[in-house]
Amino acid sequence: MIDRDMTEWAKAGKNPHYRPRKLSEKLGYLTEECGEVLAAVGKTQGWGPESTNPDPGGGETNCEWVLRELDDLELAIGIARRALLEVKESK
Repeated sequence: MIDRDMTEWAKAGKNPHYRPRKLSEKLGYLTEECGEVLAAVGKTQGWGPESTNPDPGGGETNCEWVLRELDDLELAIGIARRALLEVKESK
């Protein structure tokens, strides 16, 4: 059976060493990504979608940042959903 989480993690270009494996890690990853989306959206609301981070190497616009974080959140949602469904179905 193919590990869908591993496949999607690799497709997203994530380091396999950091892939969440236990339910608590998967829920933690979901929580982290929710927070990152909130931070990106909050910054975009305050400074606008075309604003960029003034720090060196911060060439990404707020719009690009939000989109990147949404991609990460979608990955986290899929991983958490599959893990929770597995728990539900095991009962």
